[in-house]
Amino acid sequence: MKNTLLASLITAAVAATPTVQASDLQSELSMLKLRISQLESQLSNTMTEQISIKNNRSRVSISGSAEFLATASEQADGNNENDLDVDSVELTIDAIVNQYMALSTTLKYEDEGEDQDLFVDEAIVTISSAESPWALVAGRTAIPFAVINGNAWSDPLTDDLTDNTDDLLFLGFSQGFFSAGGYLFKGQSDESKVDNLGLNAELTFDNGFAIGVGYLNNIRNTDPYQADSLTGDDKVSASRINLSYVINDLSLSAEYLKTAKFDELAGSPELSAWHVSTDYATELMGAPGNISLGYSKTEGGERLTDTGENLFAHSRATLGASRELYENAELIVELVREEDYAGDNNDTLNLVLSTRF
Repeated sequence: MKNTLLASLITAAVAATPTVQASDLQSELSMLKLRISQLESQLSNTMTEQISIKNNRSRVSISGSAEFLATASEQADGNNENDLDVDSVELTIDAIVNQYMALSTTLKYEDEGEDQDLFVDEAIVTISSAESPWALVAGRTAIPFAVINGNAWSDPLTDDLTDNTDDLLFLGFSQGFFSAGGYLFKGQSDESKVDNLGLNAELTFDNGFAIGVGYLNNIRNTDPYQADSLTGDDKVSASRINLSYVINDLSLSAEYLKTAKFDELAGSPELSAWHVSTDYATELMGAPGNISLGYSKTEGGERLTDTGENLFAHSRATLGASRELYENAELIVELVREEDYAGDNNDTLNLVLSTRF
């Protein structure tokens, strides 16, 4: 009897043992799954937080630049001059508003004699989509008429003719090798209405060649033409053609601008300007650099004066070299010869330290 009972108890114990072990294993697996689920949740929350931080950081970015200038010049009358300047300082804030809108604001200081205040040089909103070839830009920025090609530090005379910052509305289209745009801007002579417009179009090919054209219905309503020699209010249109070609480290560019007649001036002259430039990227003294050569000229501008001085030079030639100074800095040396309409030359040596962040 005892043997039978003992055998029964042993049999029951042996039979129950796998059941107990399976129960413990199942409990451990459940706890392990719960722990994995908790870890996955923590990892997901951490990744979400990191992405949010990254997105917040990328939504607003700040950049800037400062240029320090030393000049030495020989005037047409034989006098020598030299100067040291903080030539310009820029602070730009870019912000992504949403997937369709971006803001950009640039505060700028320029050495302009007594007027040395920090001012808003650009403030624009851009509305665009990665799925659409259209883009809308509104705000205060440079009138996109002259196309400044080349890496010379001194601007060509074609830029002097149309140097203007104004409130504008620009609608652009870009698809493949074709881009075009039209814009309205406020202008200087009559700010009670907006009737100044411009058009641009450009073809850019894969072989490095590009050709563009532009039209402005009233160039005299921009800053350079607010002069005492221009007393009328007739509109004076202007047109542009520009070419550029890039092959390896060599860049070539050319631009031609021409206005309609200025009727209030004797002889009703038409003003024209052109420039050509060559840039070659190379290594200078062990660091990346660039050598630039540019030449620009105006015709018909001898009667465009303000307080007795010509508005524009007759020609401007530049020869320059630049070299990187480690990261985000560049040293520029440039020779400039400028000739006025009387045939007198001014020679200037520019030494520029350009920094950015």
